[in-house]
Amino acid sequence: MLAEFALLARHLNFSRTAQELNLTQPTLSRHIVQLEEELGVQLFRRDRQSVTLTEAGALFLPEAEAVLARYGAARRRLQEYRDGMAGSLILGYRWTYDVDPWPGVLQQFREAYPLISVRLVAFQQGESLPDAVEDGMLDVAVTLCAGEALPSELQGATLCPVPLVAAMGESHPLAGRAAVTPAELARERLLVPQPRGSVSFPGLMNRLFHSCRVSPAITYSGERLEEALLRVQLDNQLALIPRCYYPDTPQPGLWAAQVAGTTGLFRLTALARSDSPNPAVALFLRLCRAEVKRRHMSQLLSPE
Repeated sequence: MLAEFALLARHLNFSRTAQELNLTQPTLSRHIVQLEEELGVQLFRRDRQSVTLTEAGALFLPEAEAVLARYGAARRRLQEYRDGMAGSLILGYRWTYDVDPWPGVLQQFREAYPLISVRLVAFQQGESLPDAVEDGMLDVAVTLCAGEALPSELQGATLCPVPLVAAMGESHPLAGRAAVTPAELARERLLVPQPRGSVSFPGLMNRLFHSCRVSPAITYSGERLEEALLRVQLDNQLALIPRCYYPDTPQPGLWAAQVAGTTGLFRLTALARSDSPNPAVALFLRLCRAEVKRRHMSQLLSPE
């Protein structure tokens, strides 16, 4: 009845107000009388020629409009929540370098869905992000995946391919080159830092070098990246590291060259449970896919 009162106070015409509200005029009159009886005051003066607000009606109008505005805002928020535009998202990640898409996607997500609160959870090298997603600790994890298909219990949106780099000392014969081949690496002592709970690095390395028909000596280590890079300098070894885990800035005493033919070896992926009940997950993954598609089309259309 508040909406009927406010509209009638604006039009001061029962016929026009009833028509706009899709009511009969007697029904509107009855509702106004019921509201006046409930409030214990007369809101309108009526005669055959005109309808005017009483002093009580004029006093009540701004309060009624304020209540209606708050009610409308509350309904919109509930509608947004029902449509998945409000709620929360717990996003896990491990620090990465030279990977522009996902911070940009996160910013777009926050701008598009301001009512969805995003909580970022940083994971250390020895912790498994996919396991945290499967266990329900995280809604989404931005993590490194290999080229094979995801298990059925997980869904994902690929953000970008991640090549492999070979880190070596500045005095190494291969230093100074932008890229090296797997065949050239096969003659070296190779160190592969493998974070626990990550993709199967041994399987990937076997496929990479088997395709070149070489079998290098590889040491797999669970040590931190900083420790692995120190061993590279001290022991004259080469470390094979996904590009997203190697720092952007030049490292003192080190050189990093991309390993040819490894662009599709890894991919940075936003992972979530396939049966996630959180509607914000679908919105985030959809935005990831749309942004990657936009970037791909932009590259195709850009002049050479």
